[in-house]
Amino acid sequence: MKKYLLVSLTILFAAAFVWAADAATAEPSVDIEADATLSWGIDLGSKAEPGLKHGFKNEASWSVKFPLLKKADKTSTKNDVPVYGEVSLTDVELNILSQKKSGGNFVLDGKVDGLAAKLVIYGAYVSVFNKPDFEANYAKIWVPADKNKKYRPEDYEFYPSFSGYGTKIGYANKDLMDLDIGLKFGSNSNYDPDGSSKIYSEKYFDGNTELGDDEYIRVTEKRRIIQEVSKEKYDNTPGADQAPPGLTAAPYYIYKIEEISVWKSGKDIRFPKAGKYPFKTEKDGDDENKFKYAIGFDLSIKPLDKMLALAFTVNTTFGKSYPDANLNFGAEVTSEPVDGLELKAGFDGKYDFNKSGSSAFDWDTVFTAKCKWIGAGVYAASAGTEVGAGITDIAVFAQFVTKDSKKDATNLVEGLDAGAYVGMYRLLTTTKSRFPVFAKVWGSYKVSINDSMWIKPFAHVWFDTNPFPEAKKTSAQPYAVAYDIGVTYSPVEKVEVEAKWSHGEIAKNKYASVITKSVTGGERYGKFVLSLTLTY
Repeated sequence: MKKYLLVSLTILFAAAFVWAADAATAEPSVDIEADATLSWGIDLGSKAEPGLKHGFKNEASWSVKFPLLKKADKTSTKNDVPVYGEVSLTDVELNILSQKKSGGNFVLDGKVDGLAAKLVIYGAYVSVFNKPDFEANYAKIWVPADKNKKYRPEDYEFYPSFSGYGTKIGYANKDLMDLDIGLKFGSNSNYDPDGSSKIYSEKYFDGNTELGDDEYIRVTEKRRIIQEVSKEKYDNTPGADQAPPGLTAAPYYIYKIEEISVWKSGKDIRFPKAGKYPFKTEKDGDDENKFKYAIGFDLSIKPLDKMLALAFTVNTTFGKSYPDANLNFGAEVTSEPVDGLELKAGFDGKYDFNKSGSSAFDWDTVFTAKCKWIGAGVYAASAGTEVGAGITDIAVFAQFVTKDSKKDATNLVEGLDAGAYVGMYRLLTTTKSRFPVFAKVWGSYKVSINDSMWIKPFAHVWFDTNPFPEAKKTSAQPYAVAYDIGVTYSPVEKVEVEAKWSHGEIAKNKYASVITKSVTGGERYGKFVLSLTLTY
């Protein structure tokens, strides 16, 4: 077994470097990230859960990565000729990786995010692969004030589209106002329809990796079953586990907990816990009875360079029997009239061929403006969208942000990282109990004492009117408040000592009902943590 593993790894290394001979291969190095934290804290509890919780906590994480191919785009070499074929692979990456949550084991971690192939003839082009995008997605709502890697834009965006095989025939010229124009032709199936497929393998998830709707992992679950037993075993079973209790004649039944192994898709577990799982993908086959067609048109141009940029798309299926048959279109206008000022407006619309009346057409639109430290935006969406959810609704936001780095365009004062955000989400929803307002104010200031020593006080404050009390994990308080305050001190490089007081709790990746445990109403009395962190 050891010899087989050694030979396999040797072949893997050799193949990786030979395959990437003309690409930017990774240097024979290792990337190591590690940190360890010792902390002592005390949690004062809450009105519902009184009592103190306190003690030490030891935490650590690491990542050891041997990069075989560093993440990059790979494009086939083309000569300086007007006619050529081009094949591009996007975000190609291959590593041998070990993390704490992987049990210390090394696993192969890599992917090719996508492949595109086209024939170019004097600026005109014909796409060969991948399938054309018959979609409109210009009106994107801004990201929440607090988000992490688990933020899913599709939970909030309106995304009119349909899929199909086909090609795009167009013309692109960067010297001609960055023009890109093209016609798309597609079909729902083809002359050699693919059947349904299932592909089995193993995959490592780091806790922030999303599981797709057609992807499955095998997990162990506990379930309660009813089992027939003898009278003696029934009598010796606690009443709570008798099914039902108090039986005096056969048959006798008890409840029993057993572990079972089941497949779960991304619809059940969107972000699996860190670990290695049996993994499979399931895909439906092509329709072998309906052969329908679709067409689309794309245009993007910058007639005034940064002063004005335009983009437009329209896509439609021929007939109602095409899967997800619809007419969708979108447009975007962007402008940077002066340095630092960015204006953007977007609109998406969809007419569903299989609906009638007002419900057949849905839309969303957005307008945002940003000028260095200040930004604001308005988003509106119809009843059939994620944000509308039954009615035409509106969301707005305004913010002031300055980053501590001189390299950032928003930098006001070196070392100062601060901002204020105000958002109002689903303003027209009639089921809300009060006017929806969420606000956040934060700030930190890093003071350098010498080349390696610094101190940084910080504070964050959240306020929420909690307009949707029916939402999950939402504070019961009509006006919720949460905050944290503290100071971080670094006596030497890669060593940090932090004292932090937290009062209340928040949920990330949300636009409203952000505060889950409020300072008010005794939902959370507060928590103090003193920690020491060492970083590699």
